Amino acid sequence: MRTLNLFIILFVLIASSSSSHALKITTPLIHRDSRFSPLYNATATAADRAERSVQASLARHAYLAGHASLISSSTTTSSDEDTVNIEAPLVPVIDHASFYVNFSIGDPPVPQLAIMDTGSSFTWVKCLPCTPCSSGSGAVAPFDPSLSKTYSARACTSQCRRCTTGWPWSPKHCKYKIDYAGGHSSEGVYATEQLTFQTSNNGFVTTIPKAFFGCSSKQSGPEGLDPHVNGVLGLMAGAGDPDFPDGQFPLVTRLGTSFSYCVGSLSDRYYPHNHLSFGDAVDLIGGSTPLYLEDGRYFVHLSGISLGGKMLDIKKQVFAKMALRKKIEMDSGSELFLLYIEAFEVLKAEIERLAFWELMTPVSSPPRPFELCYRGTVEKEARGFPAMGIRFVGGVELVVDRFGVFLQVKDDVFCLAIVRSKGVTIIGMMAQQSYNVGYDLKAMTVSFQKMDCQLLER
Repeated sequence: MRTLNLFIILFVLIASSSSSHALKITTPLIHRDSRFSPLYNATATAADRAERSVQASLARHAYLAGHASLISSSTTTSSDEDTVNIEAPLVPVIDHASFYVNFSIGDPPVPQLAIMDTGSSFTWVKCLPCTPCSSGSGAVAPFDPSLSKTYSARACTSQCRRCTTGWPWSPKHCKYKIDYAGGHSSEGVYATEQLTFQTSNNGFVTTIPKAFFGCSSKQSGPEGLDPHVNGVLGLMAGAGDPDFPDGQFPLVTRLGTSFSYCVGSLSDRYYPHNHLSFGDAVDLIGGSTPLYLEDGRYFVHLSGISLGGKMLDIKKQVFAKMALRKKIEMDSGSELFLLYIEAFEVLKAEIERLAFWELMTPVSSPPRPFELCYRGTVEKEARGFPAMGIRFVGGVELVVDRFGVFLQVKDDVFCLAIVRSKGVTIIGMMAQQSYNVGYDLKAMTVSFQKMDCQLLER
């Protein structure tokens, strides 16, 4: 059966490739804990990695939910006639973000490393003059717009809500400021610039002219932005920003009507095949469910959760309530699965029951925010634990194995990687491992195909 499924996937990919003239670009993703990462820490323990996952997920929950809180116990240029696909390498961020995206900006092009964010539509990079500026070993140099032939700052007009008045910006430019959860912010000017994405498998580059972005000269926060990161690439397809009435913002709308990402095992430090795709001919394969967009945010609807093929007794009214409040999001910035409290209680009880029959030894005082922890390793003690199914409206299902259900938090302790939430439900990257997840912004669907991401490199 597995061989047949792989044949079907390959047939669909070959057929879609032969029927499209769009450029296909594939570049590797580097996991934050990967041996390929410039941030790789050989001395990091399971506890260190788990703490980063928890902090990233909690920060994302605060960012996406607002006041809702957790309860803890060759060169190608795109045009309207010839839309291209773009795939950029991703690297998970070391602190409260998940992935980096590699691209270049300006002419001549200057390499950037930015946070990929499916939770926002705004794209910005660090610019000179700046405060503070990146420094130290491995730091990414800020972009100097004065050296680029294609940079243009937006002039201050009656359409601008704010305008610059002095250093570090030139006067009379249209100004932005964006605030993130946890006290971080970015401040600068709106501008247009040429963006360049490069593939690693055929050497082609794709240039996006006059892309709107924020040229950030001020970043602030409790710990500042990691010096290896130079900004944020927003993938939300919202209605745009009032300062751009022509509708060309956000960036994702310039790149076509679809994007997708494929992520393998988050714990595999040697896996090199993860990627992000943009364009009209990205790989939208597998079953799909309706995608909803409101205020620049993507929402989906759930219809059930199963364990070992058995649907849990979660009342339909619970899923209806979650849908009505538009509180179910797929998120690339979270790793844990944060589940609305009424559904979580039912799932937790069933996991406790199954863990008892699997002879898993519980930990008496689990570390926050976890509620169920066990002695041993996921590899050994949970080897017989059944898969969890996250079912969406329309019947498509994310099948999550034990490595997505549990997280190793110490060398000899693992915990349920599902946390209760008072409000928003966030399906994080642990549940999306080994899936190609495709967003069709024209048909307004999101599709899921379980696969080895290497199959998409063609």
